Amino acid sequence: MTPVTIGIIGAGNVARSIHLPGLRLCRDVNVAAICSPIPGEAQSCGVPGAYLAYEEVLQRADIDAIVVATPTFLHPEIVIRAAEAGKHVLCEKPLALNLAAAREMYAAAEKAGVVHMTAFTYRFTPAVQYLKHLVDEGALGSLRTVRAAYLMALSSHLLGWRSTAAHAGSGVLADIGSHLVHLVQFLAGKIESVSASQMKFRQDPASDVEDWIAFLADMQGGVCATFEISRVCPGRGAGISENMTIELYGSDGAAAFSLQDPWGLEVALGEDGSDPARPMRRCEVPTEFLRLPGSVRDVHDGDPRWSYRYDQQFQFVESVRLGRSRAPTLLDGVRCQAVLDAALESAQTRKWIKVAQA
Repeated sequence: MTPVTIGIIGAGNVARSIHLPGLRLCRDVNVAAICSPIPGEAQSCGVPGAYLAYEEVLQRADIDAIVVATPTFLHPEIVIRAAEAGKHVLCEKPLALNLAAAREMYAAAEKAGVVHMTAFTYRFTPAVQYLKHLVDEGALGSLRTVRAAYLMALSSHLLGWRSTAAHAGSGVLADIGSHLVHLVQFLAGKIESVSASQMKFRQDPASDVEDWIAFLADMQGGVCATFEISRVCPGRGAGISENMTIELYGSDGAAAFSLQDPWGLEVALGEDGSDPARPMRRCEVPTEFLRLPGSVRDVHDGDPRWSYRYDQQFQFVESVRLGRSRAPTLLDGVRCQAVLDAALESAQTRKWIKVAQA
């Protein structure tokens, strides 16, 4: 097995709770460097090479790939320079502050011929993987409608740089809405146009971004969707009781995903789907969908609402070894960014907005 040496740019919560643990589960992977401009932060991560400047990581010839886990406004410069240095890249979502910058990141990675990936972590949820299988197998028939929501309480980690458009691009839409938009497009197809409304509830003069946004969406194939994204929902603590739900309704059946139940789905399939008197029922995700093929992660180790996220790092490492980008790539990040930009424009203009091509 080919060893892979990785550097991490950014040493905050996402790097510590997702990227580092996931990479440490991978075979023959050496996390050799990490950086943060905050004195002492990188040194506290237990990684041999701790730096203040990301350029020092990119200059190391032994680094094969980097993980970009910084605030959003820093992503484009780091990703582009990493690609130019020949480093494979896994970048946190959303890719950038706007579609133009996201396109530049993807173009740079493609030009350099490096493996690239966007960190849409929830794509690796076992229930999402199984739901995608059901859709692709035609178990729901032709999709008709989608109902999607991501609801969270206000948490301290959502403040700081995430509170300003200059650093985050937008508020709750960029922060957690990017996950929801990507998953819906992964499961149900391309979003083609949107009509949105947004609201800022917090009386915080330091913040200029929305706390809540909702939009209607017309999707390819005539599918209709509704989205609601909020971080002002008491009782929905981040990482504890926050909930993302995606309900898919087709001509022959229905299925509903909840982030709080990563090993199960609510379904109405077959005879249940054709009989309006029968309620949806919970089904267990089959064993083969509990982790990615080849992953060494113990599915029974840790909180099942969390541990599946480490398969993201496994796929990135295996993609580096194969020398081939696999979804979700930076192009998937660009496609998501196009929807985010359209939703913001719609909320500001109160008009239906067509989603730009990636």
